[in-house]
Amino acid sequence: MRNFLSRGRQDILGIPPLGLAVLLGTFTTLLAIGTFGYLGIFSRYGSDDYCLSAFYLQKGSFLTWMMERYQHSSSRYTNILFIGLVDKLFGWYNVAILPALMLALFIFGSYLLLNEIVQVASLGWSRLTTLFLAALIVYFSVLQAPNSYEILYWRAGMTSHFAPLVFLTFLGAFLLKRIRVAKVQPPPFWILAICFLAFFIVGGFSEPSVALTITVLVLAICGVWWLRNSHVHRSTFSILFSALAGSLLALAVLALAPANAIRLEKAPPGLFDVLVKSFKYPAGFIIAEFRSFPLPALVSIILPTALFLGLALTQQIDIPKVRNRFLLLIVAIALLAYLLIASSFAPSVYGQSYPAPRARFAAVVILTCALIMEGALVGIWIANFSKKFFQPINLYRFTVVTLVLLSLYPLRTVTRNAENFPAYQRRALAWDLRDAEIRKLKAEGVRDLIVPFLSEEIMQELGDHAGFRLNRCASIIYGVDSIVAH
Repeated sequence: MRNFLSRGRQDILGIPPLGLAVLLGTFTTLLAIGTFGYLGIFSRYGSDDYCLSAFYLQKGSFLTWMMERYQHSSSRYTNILFIGLVDKLFGWYNVAILPALMLALFIFGSYLLLNEIVQVASLGWSRLTTLFLAALIVYFSVLQAPNSYEILYWRAGMTSHFAPLVFLTFLGAFLLKRIRVAKVQPPPFWILAICFLAFFIVGGFSEPSVALTITVLVLAICGVWWLRNSHVHRSTFSILFSALAGSLLALAVLALAPANAIRLEKAPPGLFDVLVKSFKYPAGFIIAEFRSFPLPALVSIILPTALFLGLALTQQIDIPKVRNRFLLLIVAIALLAYLLIASSFAPSVYGQSYPAPRARFAAVVILTCALIMEGALVGIWIANFSKKFFQPINLYRFTVVTLVLLSLYPLRTVTRNAENFPAYQRRALAWDLRDAEIRKLKAEGVRDLIVPFLSEEIMQELGDHAGFRLNRCASIIYGVDSIVAH
C-alpha cells in the first residue's frame, strides 16, 4: 500500500502544471455535471410519461398500437421504442435513472467523437485534454439550456431532444473511425448497412435532431467532394451517403405521418417563409442566450482560450496550421454554427412557431461547441503573437493560474444545484407517498381511486376527473378502473 501511494505521488508530481490545471478542471466540471445527475434521482412520472409507459400495457397487438400512434398521436417512432426499452430494463423508476445515465453517455460519446477528430486531424493533444473538452461541452450545454428540467428530468422531453444528441455523438465517432479505416481498405457492405440503419433509428427521435444531422452530413459530403482524393473520396462517400440515406428516410417517415395534420392548427407556411424565419430566429436565440447566461458564455470562451494558449506554449498543438488562417477559421465557425442552428430550428418553423425551450437544446449544444472552438483559436493566436511581447515562461505561468481559477467556476453550479436538493426531494417524497397509497388501495380491492393532487409538481399533473387523458393512462399503469386527483 505504501509503495502504491508513493508511486501515485510521484506520478502526480511528474505531471506538468498545465496538466494539473486540466486535471482540476476535469474534476470540477464532472462534479458539477454529477450534481445535475444527482437531482435526476428525484425524477418521477409526470405529464406524458404516464401515457408513454401505458402504451405498452394496452390490450391488442403492439404493431396495431404503433400504427395507431403514428396516425393519430405522434410521428416520432423511435422515442416510444426507447421508452419501452428503458421501462423493461430499469423498471418503474427508470425516470430516476435516465438523467444520470444519459449525462454519463453524453460525456463518453463526446469524448469518443473528439478523440476521433483529434486522430483524423492529427492534433496531438492528450486524452485528458479531450476528456476535459468533452466535459466542458456537456456542462455548458446543460447549464445554458433554456429549460433544463424538461431536457433532463422530464422523460418525454428527454427522449425527443436530449437522447438523440447523445446517440449522435456515438454515431459521429463511428463514422469518423470508419472513414479513417477506409483510407486503408474500402468499407464492406455490412458497415454501410449499419450506417444506414443506425441513422434511420436515431433519426426517428425527433425532427430537429434529424434535420441537424442531414445538414451536417450534406456539408461533410461537400467537404469530401472539395478535397477530391480519389481513393478516400469514394470510400468516404459511400459511408456518408449511407448515413445520409438513413437520415433522409427518417425525415420522410416523420414528415409524412398523418398525425402531423392533427398537430398543425392550419396549413404549414411556404418554403420561402420557412427559410426566412429559420435564418431569422437563430439571431434572436443567440442574443437571448448571451443575455440570459452572460457569465457562462464568457467563461466558455475564456477557459478554452487559456487551455489552448497553454497547449500552444508547450508545443502540444501545431501553431502553423492555424496561424495563417485564423480570421478565416473564426468566421467559418461562426457561419457554420449559425447554419446548423437554423437547420435545427426549421422543423419548428414549419410547425408555425418559434422552437419551444426543449426544442432549442440542440442549438445550445451547437452554440456551446462554437464558443469553445472560437476560444481555442483565440488562445492559439495569442500564443503565436505574444512571444514578441512577453517571455514564454511568464505567459505560461499566467495561463496556468488563469486556467486554475476558471476551473473553479463549475463549483458555483455545484452549490446552486445543492440548494435545489430539498425541493426535488420534497416533490419525490410526495409522489412516492401517493404511489404507495395507490398500491395500498389497489391491494384492498378498490378499483376507483381518489388520490391527493401534487400541487408542487412542475409538469402537468393528474386531473380531477377520470376521463382526463393522463388519468386514463395512470389507471392503465396501476391496473385500476379509474384515478381522480383532488
